[in-house]
Amino acid sequence: MPIERLATADFAACQELVVASGWNQVPADWQLFMDRGAVFTMPDVDGTLAATAAILPFAPDFGWISMVLVRQSHRRRGLATALIAHAIAQLRRQGLVPMLDATPAGRAVYLRQGFVDGWSITRWRRPAEQGPADAAASGATTEPAADGVAVRALADHDWPWLARLDLPVFGADRQALLQCLARRSGDFACVAERNGSPSGFLLGRGGRTATQIGPVIADDPHSARRMIDHALARLRGAVLIDTLERHTALREQLQGAGFSVERGYTRMALAHPQGFGDADRMMAIAGPELA
Repeated sequence: MPIERLATADFAACQELVVASGWNQVPADWQLFMDRGAVFTMPDVDGTLAATAAILPFAPDFGWISMVLVRQSHRRRGLATALIAHAIAQLRRQGLVPMLDATPAGRAVYLRQGFVDGWSITRWRRPAEQGPADAAASGATTEPAADGVAVRALADHDWPWLARLDLPVFGADRQALLQCLARRSGDFACVAERNGSPSGFLLGRGGRTATQIGPVIADDPHSARRMIDHALARLRGAVLIDTLERHTALREQLQGAGFSVERGYTRMALAHPQGFGDADRMMAIAGPELA
C-alpha cells in the first residue's frame, strides 16, 4: 500500500480508527498534528483508510512518533512497521532523534529496532462516576499552604517564565504546543508559586473518553500535588494523567483521589541512551501522543 500524507482537514476516517481502538483523541488532536507536524496514512485499494502514524518535530534534537493505528481488518500485514519506518526516515532527514512512548507490547518490538529505554510512565484513570473532590471550587487563587505553595489560574503574563521553565525539563522548545493545550484546558490550567516565585504549571485538554491532565512541570512535589488538586476540583467525569513512575508522592495522591492504574508506558529513543529532558521536574507528560 502507498504511504500518503494527510492533506485535508477531514479527519473523519482517522477518528473512526481512534473510536475502534478505544483511544481518547478528538479531531482537535489531528489538527494539532497537521499544524505542528504531519500525519501519514495508508489507504486500501478501495480508498478505505487502513492505517495512520503521526510525527511531531521538536527541533533541534528530537521528534515524536505516535498515533500508529491500524484498522482491525488490516492488522498483521506489516502496515504499522512500514509507517513507523517511514516516520523514522522523515525525522532523520530533519536531523532529529526519533522518540516515542511504548506500551509493554510495543516496547519489545521497538527494542529490536534499536530504540533504548528511558522514563517509565504510568497512566492513571479516574472513572466518570468519581466526581471532583470539591465541586464548589471556583476561585482563581488558592492561599499558600504551610509549605508556602499557592496555586492560581494561568495568565497571559506567565508565558515568558513558563517557557523558560519548560525548555530544560522537556528538552526542546514546545511553547506553541503548550499554548494550544492552554486554550483547550478550560479553567483548570494553573501555575504554582512557592513563596511568591513561580514553581510550576499544569495544562491539559478535553478528550473523547476523558479529560487529560498534563503536562505537569514542577520544581518540587508539593507544587505538583497542589496543582493537581486544583485541576481535579474543577473537573467532572473521567480523567487521565500519565505520571513518571519515580514520583511516588503523586501515586499516593492519585490513589486517594479515586484513580487506578490503566497501563504503563516506556519512553524510548532510537539509538540515544541519554534521552532528553529532566525527569526530576517532569511530573506528568502531555500524553503518549504528544510527548
